[in-house]
Amino acid sequence: MEARRSSDTVRDAVLTHGVVTEHPEDLIAGRGWRVVLAVVREALLRLWSDDAFGLAGNVAFRVLLAIFPFLIFTSALTAFIGDRSMADGLITFLIAIVPPALVDPIVSEVQQVMGVQRGGVISLGILLTIWFAVGGADGIRVGLNRSYGIAETRSFVILYLVQSAMVVLTSLSLALIGYLLVLAPRAGSWLHVLMPRFDPASFEVGLVRYPVAGLILATALLAAHAFLPARRTKFSNIWPGVLFTTLSWSILTATFSFYLGRFATYPSYYAGLAGIVAALYFMYLASLLLIFGGELNRALRIRRLARAMRQDEAPAPSNPA
Repeated sequence: MEARRSSDTVRDAVLTHGVVTEHPEDLIAGRGWRVVLAVVREALLRLWSDDAFGLAGNVAFRVLLAIFPFLIFTSALTAFIGDRSMADGLITFLIAIVPPALVDPIVSEVQQVMGVQRGGVISLGILLTIWFAVGGADGIRVGLNRSYGIAETRSFVILYLVQSAMVVLTSLSLALIGYLLVLAPRAGSWLHVLMPRFDPASFEVGLVRYPVAGLILATALLAAHAFLPARRTKFSNIWPGVLFTTLSWSILTATFSFYLGRFATYPSYYAGLAGIVAALYFMYLASLLLIFGGELNRALRIRRLARAMRQDEAPAPSNPA
């Protein structure tokens, strides 16, 4: 009787923390694959409950608007730290890690935007650029707050400072990559000095392209989950969603590129806007996966909460007389 009462208490407590599954027994106390299925089911139901399908469209639109201002700022910052060749190398690298079928329709615009010489990093134009780029970070913040079930309590000033810091730090990270790309050709010569049998010509940037892209993506996602929501979260509570999003985005990139190359008929419907529409649709799916990663973390947090409450309510073992 006491065990049943304890189970009912935990179930009622977890229900009040936002679980939407009608029968959360597997989520609360299941084992093995039943837990995995229960967590995924809870996260999927939360997508509908939190209106994630509409929210993903908002995030995708704002991120698309923010891409070009962000690239402008990154290009100016890279050229300011290094030189024009470093910025050009970064442009080439960023274009190379995006699926060709997705980037080809807008690659000329990207190169034109990032190739224009600008007065410097600290100027009115760049400050306005940061303002527009912050819109993309704000869209991600709204999506993560919704998926974690967090109400925003920070002031507009704090929000703008946090999101501006995210934009600047991301740009600095890419500028560092631009610097490393400049050093990459010399790395082969250094390795040849250390290992005479090593052929310097075999060291190419293409060898590290995708590992570096994955590292950039995982780091950016960790920073977004850690700093953009209104509540600080431990690393142990966010890494499952980050890992899922990183892997799912990799699969989405390959699948969407294959789809565009073989089956997509955007040009017949949207003519010259086909590239922009394809990019927007890709970002919509990517935003939906980002929100789903947050929902996974929330479902796992509910399970951890339930287990902690069960341990607290467990009767202490009686000492023998």
